[in-house]
Amino acid sequence: MTNTNQEVTVAHPAVRGMRSGASAPDSSLVVMSVCAVGCAAAAVAVTSHARLLFDHLWLSGAVWAGAAALGFAAGWGVSRLFGFQRRTLTPRFAVISLVLAYAAVWGVNSVASHIFMNVWDRFDAELGGPGQCLAGTPYGKDRASVVTWVTKGDDRMEISPGGPVPEGTPTGYKYPVLKLKNAVNGGTRPLAPADDTSRDLLRSYGCR
Repeated sequence: MTNTNQEVTVAHPAVRGMRSGASAPDSSLVVMSVCAVGCAAAAVAVTSHARLLFDHLWLSGAVWAGAAALGFAAGWGVSRLFGFQRRTLTPRFAVISLVLAYAAVWGVNSVASHIFMNVWDRFDAELGGPGQCLAGTPYGKDRASVVTWVTKGDDRMEISPGGPVPEGTPTGYKYPVLKLKNAVNGGTRPLAPADDTSRDLLRSYGCR
């Protein structure tokens, strides 16, 4: 009587798929695609806050395309570095990749919104907000009644004073309108007085 040992081998699903003629998707394609889309989305956020999206559309498009290509190349490098091309794609891996990409884009958007602020937020941060030199004055953000741009396309703004008249103010005295330059949405230069009257006014309140 002869005993025959039979060896049974259970193939991986990916291997079974390859033997049957179907190619199993790997993780590298997802990594490259997610990196490309994430970099492009981050570029859209930056160009939007920097006003390139509105003022230089073609340049913005070139930046998006370059960011997408760079992201795709980076994803290819990461895939080869960690061997994702040899790993079968799973729903868990796809979800984790998307979550990480979303977190990265959210972070870039937050940083860009802080660097390229709109003019009203810059006024709040530099002059009129809490703790700033114009806070609590007729030109503070909580009292200023009007903020306008002098001319469309110009980088100046006018701030009309408001609020109750402080005690000791001479009868009939009118606070001058504060005029500032570098007041463009997405600008990075500090707001500065646009004329001598505004310069003296800021100096009287201890501003830079």
